[in-house]
Amino acid sequence: MNIFKIATLSLFIISFASCKRDYANSPGKPATNISASSSFASTTFASSVTNANFPFDLNPVFSATFSETVTWKIELIGTSGATKTLSGTSSFLDASNATWFGNHDGLYFFETGEKVTANLIISGKAGVFATTSVIIDAQKDSKTATPTFMLAMNTGTNTSDFEGTLTYPYLFNIGATTVNTLQNQTIRAPEGKKYLHIEGVSAEENGFFVGGLQMRKNTTAAFKPADSTNFFPKSWTDPNKIYLNIYVRGVDNLPTGNFPYSVLNFECHEDDRRNPSTMANCSYYENKPGPPINNPDYFCPSSEDSWVFKIPIKHTGWQLFSCKYSDLLPSEDFANGGFGNRKLEPQKVARVQLGLVSSPPFNRVSADVDFACFTYGAPYDPKK
Repeated sequence: MNIFKIATLSLFIISFASCKRDYANSPGKPATNISASSSFASTTFASSVTNANFPFDLNPVFSATFSETVTWKIELIGTSGATKTLSGTSSFLDASNATWFGNHDGLYFFETGEKVTANLIISGKAGVFATTSVIIDAQKDSKTATPTFMLAMNTGTNTSDFEGTLTYPYLFNIGATTVNTLQNQTIRAPEGKKYLHIEGVSAEENGFFVGGLQMRKNTTAAFKPADSTNFFPKSWTDPNKIYLNIYVRGVDNLPTGNFPYSVLNFECHEDDRRNPSTMANCSYYENKPGPPINNPDYFCPSSEDSWVFKIPIKHTGWQLFSCKYSDLLPSEDFANGGFGNRKLEPQKVARVQLGLVSSPPFNRVSADVDFACFTYGAPYDPKK
């Protein structure tokens, strides 16, 4: 073999080995599972707190020291049915790898007052290796208005997690019974113990709109961000960064006589003109009573924009739905928010509405919803 061939072959071998080494050290390669040996031992598995208070940062930090590096996971299981798993590969558990911030993995939120069992599972060891528990004195507070999260509706005690008494100032019972319902053995609320139930047949001439509820900007002082003139903080101007999020229950366990032909509309109504609507400046009120003087409506349905997140209820069970503001659809009803300037202007949102629609019309339909909220920068993720 001549020198050229030897050099070429050597270069090929070096190149192949180099590629193989780079692949093995690739950041995208899954972590190797390491099982415990027969001599594995551990110090006591414990939590830093027995009573967790997540809003005050009293977060459980799980601790233990292992005699060797192993792959482990901590399964957190609440009496509410909520779950969360922490996992890793290490020779210890501490604040760097085993802190729980009150978040959850599955459908259900952890709740104030419940007991949470923490099961430590070690790879290579059968069953649960060790157990401890924590009581939640105060659950994670996702509901506080912040730069990145706010509830869609709130009058102080009446929020869009529907835990308070349902006394919203704008409750549309046109053809529906709208109540906040206490969970039971058949239907559980994803967050808290109550959810919103809307049920009925439309009383409108076209048979579509059944009922719902609405919140207006001047009734929301209890929860609005301090720098907000309408619903959103003043910095929330980019429709590509605002998300509407809501849990909606599908067609399982339909009430007797109901049909799975409903659509839930999650709507944002923009005050394009930036002034209260009255019979004098809004044709919508020409043949209708004007808004109360002490509680004016800043949205004129016949001349301003309504943007809609349509959710056909065809799925089964509870599901979290999210939609970017820029993907909202303009209202199809020219007499109800379908005749504005057709510009997406979230800084002008003056009303937020949840409405149930029968499609096709004149059917008895129902919807269950929970935890309607807005987020900025990304959809709502309960795992975080």
